[in-house]
Amino acid sequence: MTSYSPFLDVKDDTPGGRLKAARIAKHMYLIDLSTITGLCTRTIGLVESNKQIASPPTLRLLSKALDVPISFLGCFEQLPETTLGNRITKARLYHGYTKREFAKLLDVDVRTLFNWENDRFAPLDSHLNLLTSYLDIIMKE
Repeated sequence: MTSYSPFLDVKDDTPGGRLKAARIAKHMYLIDLSTITGLCTRTIGLVESNKQIASPPTLRLLSKALDVPISFLGCFEQLPETTLGNRITKARLYHGYTKREFAKLLDVDVRTLFNWENDRFAPLDSHLNLLTSYLDIIMKE
Protein backbone atom coordinates (compact mmCIF):
# COMPACT_ATOMS: atom_id res chain seq x y z
CA MET A 1 0.00 0.00 0.00
CA THR A 2 1.21 3.51 -0.73
CA SER A 3 1.90 6.25 1.77
CA TYR A 4 -1.15 8.13 0.48
CA SER A 5 -3.78 5.47 0.93
CA PRO A 6 -4.06 4.58 4.64
CA PHE A 7 -7.72 5.63 4.61
CA LEU A 8 -8.44 3.56 1.51
CA ASP A 9 -8.96 -0.18 1.53
CA VAL A 10 -6.68 -1.01 -1.40
CA LYS A 11 -6.70 -4.77 -1.81
CA ASP A 12 -5.56 -4.57 -5.43
CA ASP A 13 -2.54 -2.23 -5.53
CA THR A 14 -2.76 -1.57 -9.27
CA PRO A 15 -3.98 1.56 -11.05
CA GLY A 16 -7.39 -0.05 -11.50
CA GLY A 17 -7.53 -1.26 -7.91
CA ARG A 18 -6.60 2.15 -6.59
CA LEU A 19 -9.20 3.85 -8.80
CA LYS A 20 -11.91 1.49 -7.59
CA ALA A 21 -10.86 1.90 -3.93
CA ALA A 22 -10.90 5.71 -4.26
CA ARG A 23 -14.32 5.61 -5.93
CA ILE A 24 -15.77 3.33 -3.26
CA ALA A 25 -14.24 5.48 -0.49
CA LYS A 26 -16.21 8.42 -1.95
CA HIS A 27 -19.38 6.25 -1.95
CA MET A 28 -19.72 6.58 -5.71
CA TYR A 29 -21.08 4.22 -8.31
CA LEU A 30 -19.54 4.09 -11.79
CA ILE A 31 -22.41 6.21 -13.08
CA ASP A 32 -21.68 8.89 -10.46
CA LEU A 33 -18.03 9.11 -11.46
CA SER A 34 -19.06 9.09 -15.11
CA THR A 35 -21.41 12.01 -14.57
CA ILE A 36 -18.79 14.06 -12.73
CA THR A 37 -15.94 13.39 -15.16
CA GLY A 38 -17.78 13.09 -18.45
CA LEU A 39 -16.09 9.72 -19.04
CA CYS A 40 -18.28 6.81 -20.07
CA THR A 41 -18.90 4.08 -17.51
CA ARG A 42 -17.36 1.52 -19.85
CA THR A 43 -14.05 3.42 -19.91
CA ILE A 44 -13.99 3.73 -16.12
CA GLY A 45 -14.85 0.03 -15.79
CA LEU A 46 -12.07 -0.97 -18.19
CA VAL A 47 -9.57 1.15 -16.25
CA GLU A 48 -10.76 -0.31 -12.93
CA SER A 49 -10.32 -3.84 -14.27
CA ASN A 50 -6.84 -2.94 -15.62
CA LYS A 51 -7.93 -3.73 -19.16
CA GLN A 52 -7.23 -0.16 -20.26
CA ILE A 53 -4.53 2.26 -19.14
CA ALA A 54 -5.81 5.72 -18.32
CA SER A 55 -4.14 8.55 -20.22
CA PRO A 56 -2.78 11.53 -18.28
CA PRO A 57 -5.82 13.69 -19.22
CA THR A 58 -8.15 10.93 -18.00
CA LEU A 59 -6.15 10.59 -14.78
CA ARG A 60 -6.46 14.36 -14.25
CA LEU A 61 -10.26 14.12 -14.50
CA LEU A 62 -10.44 11.13 -12.17
CA SER A 63 -7.98 12.62 -9.72
CA LYS A 64 -9.96 15.83 -9.42
CA ALA A 65 -13.30 14.04 -9.07
CA LEU A 66 -11.99 11.65 -6.40
CA ASP A 67 -9.71 14.15 -4.64
CA VAL A 68 -6.65 11.91 -4.85
CA PRO A 69 -3.28 12.63 -6.48
CA ILE A 70 -2.73 11.65 -10.09
CA SER A 71 0.41 9.84 -8.99
CA PHE A 72 -1.64 7.67 -6.61
CA LEU A 73 -4.08 6.61 -9.33
CA GLY A 74 -1.28 5.88 -11.80
CA CYS A 75 0.93 3.99 -9.29
CA PHE A 76 3.75 6.22 -10.50
CA GLU A 77 5.81 5.78 -7.34
CA GLN A 78 6.57 2.31 -8.72
CA LEU A 79 8.34 3.69 -11.81
CA PRO A 80 12.15 3.46 -11.89
CA GLU A 81 14.37 6.47 -11.27
CA THR A 82 17.74 5.06 -12.24
CA THR A 83 18.42 7.53 -15.07
CA LEU A 84 17.61 11.15 -15.77
CA GLY A 85 15.27 9.98 -18.52
CA ASN A 86 13.38 7.80 -16.00
CA ARG A 87 13.07 10.77 -13.64
CA ILE A 88 11.82 13.07 -16.41
CA THR A 89 9.16 10.52 -17.42
CA LYS A 90 8.13 9.97 -13.82
CA ALA A 91 7.91 13.71 -13.11
CA ARG A 92 5.84 14.27 -16.27
CA LEU A 93 3.40 11.58 -15.26
CA TYR A 94 3.28 12.76 -11.63
CA HIS A 95 2.15 16.13 -12.94
CA GLY A 96 -0.35 14.45 -15.26
CA TYR A 97 1.02 15.67 -18.58
CA THR A 98 1.12 13.95 -21.94
CA LYS A 99 4.39 14.16 -23.84
CA ARG A 100 2.90 16.82 -26.10
CA GLU A 101 1.70 18.95 -23.15
CA PHE A 102 4.99 18.64 -21.27
CA ALA A 103 7.08 19.43 -24.35
CA LYS A 104 5.00 22.57 -24.90
CA LEU A 105 5.54 23.66 -21.28
CA LEU A 106 9.28 23.20 -21.71
CA ASP A 107 9.26 24.88 -25.12
CA VAL A 108 10.78 21.89 -26.89
CA ASP A 109 9.40 19.56 -29.53
CA VAL A 110 7.94 16.18 -28.62
CA ARG A 111 10.81 14.37 -30.30
CA THR A 112 13.31 16.16 -28.03
CA LEU A 113 11.33 15.14 -24.94
CA PHE A 114 11.12 11.58 -26.27
CA ASN A 115 14.92 11.53 -26.65
CA TRP A 116 15.40 12.86 -23.10
CA GLU A 117 13.00 10.30 -21.63
CA ASN A 118 14.78 7.50 -23.48
CA ASP A 119 18.23 8.78 -22.43
CA ARG A 120 19.29 9.31 -26.03
CA PHE A 121 20.65 12.69 -25.06
CA ALA A 122 20.55 14.96 -22.01
CA PRO A 123 18.77 18.28 -21.76
CA LEU A 124 20.86 21.44 -22.05
CA ASP A 125 21.48 23.36 -18.82
CA SER A 126 18.80 25.91 -19.73
CA HIS A 127 16.24 23.10 -20.04
CA LEU A 128 17.50 21.41 -16.89
CA ASN A 129 16.73 24.61 -15.01
CA LEU A 130 13.14 24.45 -16.27
CA LEU A 131 12.90 20.74 -15.49
CA THR A 132 14.11 21.16 -11.90
CA SER A 133 10.77 22.42 -10.61
CA TYR A 134 9.03 19.41 -12.17
CA LEU A 135 11.63 16.93 -10.96
CA ASP A 136 11.38 18.23 -7.39
CA ILE A 137 8.03 16.49 -6.94
CA ILE A 138 9.57 13.03 -7.13
CA MET A 139 12.31 14.00 -4.71
CA LYS A 140 9.65 14.74 -2.06
CA GLU A 141 8.14 11.24 -2.04
